[in-house]
Amino acid sequence: MFCPKCGKKNDEGAKFCEECGALITSDRVIGNVNRVPSILSLRHPKESFYFLIAAIAGGIVWLALIWLVILFIWVAIPVAIGLWIAEQFFKSWYLGNSVKLSKEQYPEIFEIVEKHSRIFNLNKHPDVFIVNSEGKTNALAAKFLKTKYILLYSSLIDRMLSHNSLAELSSIIGHELGHHIAGHTAIWKNLLLKPAMFVPFLGPAYFRACELTADRIGAFLAGDKDAASLALMTLACGSSFLAPKINAEAFKNQEKQLSSFFAFLNDLWATHPRITKRVLSLEEFRL
Repeated sequence: MFCPKCGKKNDEGAKFCEECGALITSDRVIGNVNRVPSILSLRHPKESFYFLIAAIAGGIVWLALIWLVILFIWVAIPVAIGLWIAEQFFKSWYLGNSVKLSKEQYPEIFEIVEKHSRIFNLNKHPDVFIVNSEGKTNALAAKFLKTKYILLYSSLIDRMLSHNSLAELSSIIGHELGHHIAGHTAIWKNLLLKPAMFVPFLGPAYFRACELTADRIGAFLAGDKDAASLALMTLACGSSFLAPKINAEAFKNQEKQLSSFFAFLNDLWATHPRITKRVLSLEEFRL
């Protein structure tokens, strides 16, 4: 296996180059490139269900407020200008205060983004920034007009790479890219659903289902469900040292120990499913 940076030949399965220390990627950890999947096969059934309810509710509200829809047509240009201005502030902040991935900047990680994007035939991959998170572990996807963005928090990357787990990082990047691929950041789609988000519990339920879909896409792109599950458990653990030693079965068994009633109450307003539930959901998913 050759290093993409210095060209030195390394042992098969090596994660880092012996010569320059660069990350060494392989198709095994950056995605299954042998087939282009249907997004329908990856979308979680709960997302389709809640989307249908939210779309119907949102459509009814917009039809009832047809005069606002007509008014919106007149203000579409000012709104678009407003979104463009917001994007310029967004880009200015992150270009000036974070690190943008490119072929020249962390090319090994950038290659993951490129290959994941090619699997789904995206015309343009999202702009990806590594952000100083001051200890917080997170990643997120955002979109303004046509440009897509992914923000990777530095602490999250450190936790993944501290135990040389490029496959875990691949699944995290795939998860955020999955939000774009599945249309979760689409402006018009979110505008249609907006009225339904005020229906008690419907909005959070839809968002939780979207996270399960993104988990599936991340696992598919990484080509490794176990790595995707371990990435989630690493988020739950929060320790770079302890995460690689986590007992997956013991962690999954925690789901059986919680109170179903109070877990349900916790979920009502949560935008993300609890991590034990996400890991079990991935276990049921067939790549």
